[in-house]
Amino acid sequence: MTKYSFSQLFDIKQIQTLMESYNKVTGLLSAILDTNEKILVAVGWQDICVRFHRQHPVTLARCKESEAYIKRHLHEYEGRFFEYRCKNGLWDMAMPIFFDREHIATFFFGQCFNEDDRPEADFFRKQAREFGYDEDKYLEALNRVPIYSREQMKNALELYSNLMNIITEMGMKKLKLMQEIEARQKAHKKMLESSAYTDRILNSILDEGGGDF
Repeated sequence: MTKYSFSQLFDIKQIQTLMESYNKVTGLLSAILDTNEKILVAVGWQDICVRFHRQHPVTLARCKESEAYIKRHLHEYEGRFFEYRCKNGLWDMAMPIFFDREHIATFFFGQCFNEDDRPEADFFRKQAREFGYDEDKYLEALNRVPIYSREQMKNALELYSNLMNIITEMGMKKLKLMQEIEARQKAHKKMLESSAYTDRILNSILDEGGGDF
C-alpha cells in the first residue's frame, strides 16, 4: 500500500496544464478527484453544470450521487472506462487511477451527450421550472453542451487513456526520486548515528584512562 497521496506523487500544476490542452481538442470536461471526492484538477466544466446543476441543493446532490455511484461501481466495469448518465441528464465517464496497485484517485471526463441519445428539450424545460432556473439561460447552456458520435467518443477515450499513461509515468518518476532522497536521508542519518556512537566509545575510553597515554 503506497504511503503517498496523489498530490505528493504528481505535479498538480503540470497535470492542469496538460488537461487544459486536451480540453481544447475535445471540448470535454476532465477532472481528477481523490478517494474522498475532493477535486484535485479540473478543466472545461460546462455552464449547465457550474451555473445551474451545482447551484441548487437538489441537483448538486445528484452530481455528488453520480460521482459516488461511479466510484462504488468502478470495479464492475469491463473496459477501461465506466460510463454513467447522471440524473441531471448528462453523460460522464470515469477511470480509476491506480498506483502501486492501490486506487488513489479517479479520472472523470464528459458532461456531454451521445449523438444517438440527444437531449430532450422537454426534460430540461421541466428541470428549469422545477428548480427555478432562468429557462432561457438554462436552455442556452444546454445548447452549448457538446454532442459526440460513438466514433468521436471512442477517439476521446483513447486520447484520455494515453493521458493517464503519461500521468502515471510522471508519478513513477517522482516516486523514484522521492525514494532516492529518502534512502540518502536514511543513509546520512545512519552515518551520523554511527559517528556519534563511535565518539561516545572513544570518549568513554579516554575517560576511563584519565586521558593519559
